[in-house]
Amino acid sequence: KGSFNRNYLRMKKRAIILGLICLSFSLSISHNKVLAQTETLKISLAEAQKLAIEKNFSHLNAKLDLEIAKKKVWETTATGLPQVNAGVDLSIILNELPTLSIPGPLGPDGQPTVMNIEVGEKANATFSVTVSQLVFSGPYIVGLQASKAYKNLSENALAKSEEDIKYNVSSAYYTALLLMETKGILDSSVNNLQKLYSDSEAMLKSGFIDQTAKDQIKVSLSLLESSNNETGRQVQSAINLLKFHLGIDINSEILLSDELETFTNSLSPTLYQTSSINTDNNTDLRIMANQVELSELQLKLEKSNFLPTISAFATYQRLAKQPVVNFTPEALVGASLSLPIFSSGMRRSKVQQAKLELLKSTNSFSQVQQSLELEFANAKAQYLTAYNKFQSQIENKDLANRVYKNYQVQYSKGVASQRDVIEANDKFLQAVGNYIGATVELLNAKLMLDKITGNL
Repeated sequence: KGSFNRNYLRMKKRAIILGLICLSFSLSISHNKVLAQTETLKISLAEAQKLAIEKNFSHLNAKLDLEIAKKKVWETTATGLPQVNAGVDLSIILNELPTLSIPGPLGPDGQPTVMNIEVGEKANATFSVTVSQLVFSGPYIVGLQASKAYKNLSENALAKSEEDIKYNVSSAYYTALLLMETKGILDSSVNNLQKLYSDSEAMLKSGFIDQTAKDQIKVSLSLLESSNNETGRQVQSAINLLKFHLGIDINSEILLSDELETFTNSLSPTLYQTSSINTDNNTDLRIMANQVELSELQLKLEKSNFLPTISAFATYQRLAKQPVVNFTPEALVGASLSLPIFSSGMRRSKVQQAKLELLKSTNSFSQVQQSLELEFANAKAQYLTAYNKFQSQIENKDLANRVYKNYQVQYSKGVASQRDVIEANDKFLQAVGNYIGATVELLNAKLMLDKITGNL
C-alpha cells in the first residue's frame, strides 16, 4: 500500500509539472498572437493601394476571369486544329452467324464439294484511330476573333477593378488624414482652453472676473471637448474603413506615413489643362469599345452561317479477331461538305437582329463618350473652383490663427479679456472647419479627374 501511495504521488507530481509546461507553452503562444495582432503597420498611400489590390476578393476574381478568357482563346483555337481520337468497340452477336457457301475442292468421287464459312465473329473488338481536321468554317474564324475580344474585355475589366480599388483606398486615406489633422488642431485648442479655465480660477479669486465669465469658459470648453471626442470617433471609423479596403484585420494597428501636405502641395490650377479625354486611358470607354467589337463579331458570326463548312478525316481500324471473310476496310480517308441552303428566313432574321444590336452598341459608346467629355469639363471646373477655395481658406485659417495667438499674448499681458480669447478661438476653429471642407472638395475633385483621365 505504501509503495502504491508513493507511485501515485510521483505520477501526480509529473502530471502537475506537465500541466505547468503546457500552460506555459499556451501562454507563450497567446502572447505571440497578441504581439502579432498589436504590431503596427506603417503604410503610405501607394503601399495601401498595392496591398488592397493584392487582397481584394473582387480583384482576385477579375484576375481569374482573365485567366479563364485566356484558356477560352486556346479552347477555341484548338477546335480548328487536328483532332485525334482512339476507340475500342466491343460487340457480341446474339443470333446465329450467317454462313456463306462456296465451292470447295473435288471430293473422292470426283464431284465438287461445298464449303460453309461463317461470316464474322460471335464476339469481337474493333480498335480504331481517327484524325479529323477542320478545313474551312466561317463560325470558327469568327469565334476565334470573338474569344480574343473577350480576353481584351476581361483585361479591361481587371483594369477597371484595379482603378476602383485605388479610388476607394485614396478616398479613405485622404479622409483619415483630414480627420487626424482636425483632431490635432482640436487637441491643441482643448489644451489652450483648459489652461484658460485654470487661470480663470485664480482670476476669480483675485476679483478680476466674475463667476459668469468663468462659466462661459467652462461652457466653451465642454462644447469643444465634446466636438473633439466626436472627431476622435470619426478618426477611428475612417481608419477602420481603410482597413476594410486593405483587407486586413480590424484589430490591427496601422500608421499612415504620408502627410496631408504631400498631396495638397503638389496641386496647381494648371494641373489639368487637357482639352479632351484620351479614350485609350479611360477604362469605361475601353470597355464600351469592347462591347462594340463584340457586336461587330456577332454580326460577322450570323453572316458566316451562310457559308459552307468543310472538314476532312482519316480513320484506321482493325478487328481483334480477323474473320475469314471481312468486308470492313482498315484504312479510310474522306471529306465532308455542309452547305446551308434554305432556313425559311431564320438566318436572315438573325443577321438583321445583329445589325440592330451593333447600332445600339455604337450609340451607347457615343453616349458614354459624350457623357465623359461633359463630366471631364465639369470636373475641371470643379477642381479649379475647389483649388481657389482651398487657397482662400488656407489664408483665412492662417489669419485666424494669428489673431487667436495675438489675443493669447494680449490676454497674458492683461490687455485682452477672456471673452476676446474665446471668440478668437471660435473663429479660428470655424476657419479650420472651412479649410478642412475645402481640402475635402479639392482632393475629391482631383480623384475624380484622375479617374476620368485614367491616372489613378
